[in-house]
Amino acid sequence: MAIAVNVRNGNLAAVEPFTETGTNHYPRLYYVFLGLLARLFDKDIILTWQVTGLAFQLLMVVAISWLLIRLTGVPALGALGFVPSIIGTFAVLATGNWHHTLDNHAVLWGAFGVLFTLNGESAALSLAVTAVCLLIGATFPAGHRPESVLHRRRTAAIIVAAGAVGFLANVQTYSFLTTVYLLLYAAAAYGLLTYGRKIHVIASLGILAAVLFGGPTIASVAGPLATLMAGVLAAVPGFLLLLLRYKTLVISSCAALALAASPTILGTLLGLAAKDDFLTYRELSSKALGVPLGTGLLAALVPLLFLALIFWAGMRQRNRAWLAFSIGAVFAWPVVASNDLWGANQEPYRFWIDSFTIVTAAAVPVLLQVAVESWRLWRSSVQTKAIDTSSIAEEAASDGGGVKTATYTAQTTKLRLTGTVATATIAAVVTVTAVAVSFGDYPKFTEYVQSYGTANFSDEQSVAIRNASKPLTDDDSELKIRRAEDGTASELVMFDPCISQFRLKAVTGLPTAFYNLGLAWPKEEAKLREVVEQRKHYVFAQSLAASAGVKYILTDSGCEQGWQDKVDGTKVSESRYKIGEETAVITLWKIK
Repeated sequence: MAIAVNVRNGNLAAVEPFTETGTNHYPRLYYVFLGLLARLFDKDIILTWQVTGLAFQLLMVVAISWLLIRLTGVPALGALGFVPSIIGTFAVLATGNWHHTLDNHAVLWGAFGVLFTLNGESAALSLAVTAVCLLIGATFPAGHRPESVLHRRRTAAIIVAAGAVGFLANVQTYSFLTTVYLLLYAAAAYGLLTYGRKIHVIASLGILAAVLFGGPTIASVAGPLATLMAGVLAAVPGFLLLLLRYKTLVISSCAALALAASPTILGTLLGLAAKDDFLTYRELSSKALGVPLGTGLLAALVPLLFLALIFWAGMRQRNRAWLAFSIGAVFAWPVVASNDLWGANQEPYRFWIDSFTIVTAAAVPVLLQVAVESWRLWRSSVQTKAIDTSSIAEEAASDGGGVKTATYTAQTTKLRLTGTVATATIAAVVTVTAVAVSFGDYPKFTEYVQSYGTANFSDEQSVAIRNASKPLTDDDSELKIRRAEDGTASELVMFDPCISQFRLKAVTGLPTAFYNLGLAWPKEEAKLREVVEQRKHYVFAQSLAASAGVKYILTDSGCEQGWQDKVDGTKVSESRYKIGEETAVITLWKIK
């Protein structure tokens, strides 16, 4: 939000968002977009954040609904577009809570948990699901319409979807990489199934084994990020088979993806080449964020059931699209979500969550296509076999000696049909039951959200902070903090322990003496890190803060651990607000 606030206030520079100093390599396009929208329409950043985030999710639900109708031909099924978003991870059943807690800060939760924040990851996943739906709708069987009529539209849709996937690199790295893994593995599986030989399959499995076992060596030489990208090499043999068959389409799609992803990828590579301190730290900072096998399998039970049924139907009906989708997902998901075990070690739990969200959203329409197509095929088979059995019985009766043979044939046919119905019924009951149990996470989540509430930046303290800070924000004030031409600020504002850095930044937009260690680093990172650490212990290290660029400080007299009497400086302005029956004062100081 700090990035969006800065853009809302006219600072588009790629700086660390709180202090507005240093360099920011974080994919920030979505937040720049939010800031520009808020600035264009002169709206509050919170309102813009909520409306825009919901709009992206609405687009995702519409895309799922469209795919449901396109794949099944049943318009009523379009009403189920929201279902993938509320499928859970059996957390309530296993832990009594709406999420699984892992080591460090890692967690596993359903799509509703990651989508709720309406941040860049939420928007990126919404766009990723939309792109995947478009690709499935364009590449799966096109119904009864002649392929020649759809060829150009399908080609254009595939290229547009590929460009949208590439665009994700500028919005959220993990969503981009997760989508690339899933699409490349699924495409490779289709290439192997359709055009491959045993040697190609062996080559793919050999490359995968080499990467998984040799990952630590690759990481020691090329770095964790390069190792993470090496994980897609197993898809190369199958992908090359598609390239040889569909050169123009594959090259155009890859070019669209690469071009859309290039701004952030090139910037990151240049930063790594220049040994940027933050990027070096960020590559090596992921620890104890893996997903235990048992927890990961339990949490993924519903989409895994979906994939198993799609695979089974693909085998029975020899549908290579279904097989490629299920095989690609079953390989890509665990590979990218276990990257801590093979050298990359880049927040594997986040890849698990993103994979869960995308795979579940895509699997629901495909599974319903399987169900509808299987139902139609079964009905047609029943009618055909009924006619065949009747014909055999008539012939046997006319011959006078084949009654037993006819009876045996009829009974065998009936047993086969009964066995198929029984298998399908058991599979349906198990799947529906699993989905219903997983839904239990969602009410628990809503209960949690309602009990904690959402961020509020219009309360009395926020208003007082905004009023007390006016000398630093008003254009007519001599004290207004201004930015240099490159967007960097030279004066920072500190705050006492009872004033939230998020609230201060959101309501004032001022360069704030705080930063997120894993997002971007300010110019005086070492000094500012110590100042922030001291604040956690209610200590105001004024001399150190001043050397880090802090020139002003806000204090709250209603704070028991406040710094009202610890500041060596001059009062600039004050603003009062109510805490129950008491009156507190927010004071802006200019420190010596």
